[in-house]
Amino acid sequence: MKRQIPFAAMSVLALAVVCLLPLYVERTMTHVMFADGSGGTIEWGWRRCTLRSYWADYRYMRPEQRPAMWLDVNIALALGYAFVVALSVRLALRRKTLPSS
Repeated sequence: MKRQIPFAAMSVLALAVVCLLPLYVERTMTHVMFADGSGGTIEWGWRRCTLRSYWADYRYMRPEQRPAMWLDVNIALALGYAFVVALSVRLALRRKTLPSS
């Protein structure tokens, strides 16, 4: 009988992998200045990024972008992705090791 990998260990490994994938969102804000001096405009958008690139941009974000809220959302997404990956691997390994009847 083979020894199975604990679910917690699979979850930690899955979390390490999903943090490197570009599955997270960043609210972008670009201030466009007009050359004629009539002011400017702010363009809002979205960007897909990894958690590492999000954290690298975190200190440059403006309060209007609500960086803390989006960090919370991205961490929740990372935990959710890791849980789904670990559960899928666990079910796949269990199905593979079940004896055929």
